[in-house]
Amino acid sequence: MSGPRVLLSTAPFHHRPLADAFGVAAEAGFDGVELMITGDPATQDAAGVASLAAAHGLPVPVVHGPFLLLTRRALGVDPLEKAARTLVMARSLGADLVIVHPPFRWQGAFRTWLDERADADASAHGTRVAVENLYPLPLGVAAPRLHTATRPEHLVAHGHVVLDTSHLAVTGVDLGAAWDVLGPRAAHLHVSDHDGGWGDRHLPVGSGTLPLAGLLGRVGRDVAAPSLTLELHLRREVLADRAGLVRLLREQRERCLALLGAGAVAGARSVAAAA
Repeated sequence: MSGPRVLLSTAPFHHRPLADAFGVAAEAGFDGVELMITGDPATQDAAGVASLAAAHGLPVPVVHGPFLLLTRRALGVDPLEKAARTLVMARSLGADLVIVHPPFRWQGAFRTWLDERADADASAHGTRVAVENLYPLPLGVAAPRLHTATRPEHLVAHGHVVLDTSHLAVTGVDLGAAWDVLGPRAAHLHVSDHDGGWGDRHLPVGSGTLPLAGLLGRVGRDVAAPSLTLELHLRREVLADRAGLVRLLREQRERCLALLGAGAVAGARSVAAAA
């Protein structure tokens, strides 16, 4: 397959059976799914996930570890245990990327593991570990930064990173500036829009104000373009309307591909002109 893979995150389906996420992703034409491990036992069952993947003809190339506040007890409470168990699951599924959140300031052992051992441990499992950018928690402008990686410069020490466009918007970082700093390290993208309102929005692409055309155009021109996941907040009434949900997600996937393709075409024209 040419071009970046476009995946669908299972995260919006955390109130629904995991099989729904696979079925909708297949029907909407995605190249695979990004598995979000949650408190749902189905997301922690490698054999069950592999069975769903085979039944729907969809690979699981990316596994997101349970590092959200909502998943703080999934796979244990120690971030090192969470990471280790996620790596085992990724190996079972043949995933080539494991996503972790950056440590909180007090998680020194986890930070040391990321700095010194994560790449070797991931390689031993046949995968990679990538750190996702987060955003400052809404504790007031004078509050200390609790996450250790909220801006691009905080992530440059990591060999592999995940750029989340909604998180960048909350942090107030320009998408192009983030790509300038982290493009060579970007193993994956979480793509969604943002309307400038409060909080982490994860809106459908094209429904907000983020310059996603510019970012995805640059990604499309990159010969080593990373894969990307469409990661949206979907209301329960949207999830309940399967036909409407499939239409929405198919349109979103096609929109992402169009933006990536526009960048690829522009890049090819530039190469031809230079020749």
